Amino acid sequence: MQIHLPKSKRPVITVFGAAMFGALLAGGVPQVTNVWDRPACAEKVMHAVSSDSTVNGSFGCFNSNLQMGLHTVGVSSDQSFAAQIGQNGEYHFVQKTADGGYVYEFDRPLQPHDRFKGAMVALGLPKTSTDVRHGDISAAWNEPHDLGAAWAEITGQTQQDHSQLFTFYIDGNGKVSAVR
Repeated sequence: MQIHLPKSKRPVITVFGAAMFGALLAGGVPQVTNVWDRPACAEKVMHAVSSDSTVNGSFGCFNSNLQMGLHTVGVSSDQSFAAQIGQNGEYHFVQKTADGGYVYEFDRPLQPHDRFKGAMVALGLPKTSTDVRHGDISAAWNEPHDLGAAWAEITGQTQQDHSQLFTFYIDGNGKVSAVR
């Protein structure tokens, strides 16, 4: 019995490709399993917390005890949840706790602005393009191009985020039963 193996003229490319595929599997598989492990209601509530627009079903994700508690502060529907609790920001899953909680981090920018536009200004593109339009190539070449400031804009470091941690506990029905 003979097994014909493909003969590559470039074994280095094959080894490099296999290493890249292995790295992709090693980095991606834990992220995919984390996504599958998160309850839908916890994700929906965090989406509602991080947006000032209405997220359908967010109020229904709380069990009856928490819904009664929300009624005391004037939250009785998805719309009132968005109006009183929702804030523009970003959230991401952090980890699952040993006692069954799901921890999320919510970042709300204190100085929100357009990250892309800020990065373009840090790279000097508006001034450079103006210099090129006026035919002054030497001025365009000498404009400051700050890659560190552009990276800070892209990653949101210049927005001075305020972070909060939320831990959700889910009951047997898949609803949020406690928030810490």
